Amino acid sequence: MKKTILICAAMALTASSFAQKSNLRKIENITYGVQNMNTLPAEKWVEIKELVNEARNNPETAEDHRTWDWIGRSALYDRQIMLQEYQANGNKFKDLKAFFSNEEAIVSAFEKYYKLIQTPNEKGKLPLKEKDLEVQKQWATANAGACRTNLFVGATQFVYDDPQTAVKLLEAYLKTFDSPLFEGQDLKNTDKNYKEAPYVYATALKGINGDKAKIEELLKQSLTSSNGPIACQDLITLYKEKGDKANETKYLQYAFDNYPQINIFGINLAQEAINDKKYDETIKICDEMIKRMKDGTTPTKDEAGNEQENIWYPYYFKAVSLFNSEKYEEAYNAFVEGDENCPGHIELVMGAGTAAAKFGNNNFSNKAVCKPWFEKAVKYLSKAEQNWPDQSDQWGYQLYACYHNLENKVMEANYKKYAK
Repeated sequence: MKKTILICAAMALTASSFAQKSNLRKIENITYGVQNMNTLPAEKWVEIKELVNEARNNPETAEDHRTWDWIGRSALYDRQIMLQEYQANGNKFKDLKAFFSNEEAIVSAFEKYYKLIQTPNEKGKLPLKEKDLEVQKQWATANAGACRTNLFVGATQFVYDDPQTAVKLLEAYLKTFDSPLFEGQDLKNTDKNYKEAPYVYATALKGINGDKAKIEELLKQSLTSSNGPIACQDLITLYKEKGDKANETKYLQYAFDNYPQINIFGINLAQEAINDKKYDETIKICDEMIKRMKDGTTPTKDEAGNEQENIWYPYYFKAVSLFNSEKYEEAYNAFVEGDENCPGHIELVMGAGTAAAKFGNNNFSNKAVCKPWFEKAVKYLSKAEQNWPDQSDQWGYQLYACYHNLENKVMEANYKKYAK
């Protein structure tokens, strides 16, 4: 009696095992003798996909290499259909997200397949013969390789509108660089998007309020990419919001040293230095910016040929630093140089007039010295009056004072109203 029960139990176990693997056998039956899977009718692919899903969710077949082969093949079929629709639809995808998500599915499926065909069973035996193994390795690598770059492309499409999808695509893309599937291809040096991915990844993570430490690290990795200036500005902003002045200044300096074609970093660095009353440092920064503009390193005009709005700042900050250091003659020369190179800014014109008047006042006891400087002051203050007549609060009193010091009674009387 006991023997009969054991036999029945063994038969039940065998039947169960057969049932669990029958999904894969059914797929083999559907595709038996088919040389080109693209010729299978659409309804057959519907059957195959149902069977594949069952096999994937079955503990007996979830880790079977054949299951993942067919998961990949099914995704390849979907890819073909979507590309046909793309061409028929005027080179537009009906569902862009579905296409790129399917690219990720292909890469993931063949990475899994590649791993499984090299994983021995409990008896230490590989699932494929050696000659077949090499062919299947190439098959998996070729199919995944045809899609992996699109993971990055897809991420750039969704990084702002659907950052969650972008994160998923980027994580799959970045994983491929250390995947055994692509071993020996030196992707980190041959894939031009490798350096660009961290910034896109950081942007996507920001969009989903992701790990701030991870975002910070990714931005640092992006500094040597084409997005380096933007990444550096993001780091500067990040540290500014955190109140981390040391790192804010560190990355302002990094940007100034490494992105000379963009003068806003130097301007902000100079502004920070002048605010901290580090006048010698400000002058050094401004001299470098002026040099870069003169030798063409930093463009002074935009693509339309219009003068950049902020190119006068280096002259102005340098001159103000000299003025605040009580080097009035040098400050005057710096303001004049700025006005000659970047005309049309009252700050530079008034600065020249004010610095000249200050130098004259400091040498008031020596008429031979102070008179020419008051005359220089009048020249620039009058220029301010001519060009900005509605801003008499800036030039009015100073003109009155200069004419008074020059003992020009007529002109002094003309500007006396501004002395009140």
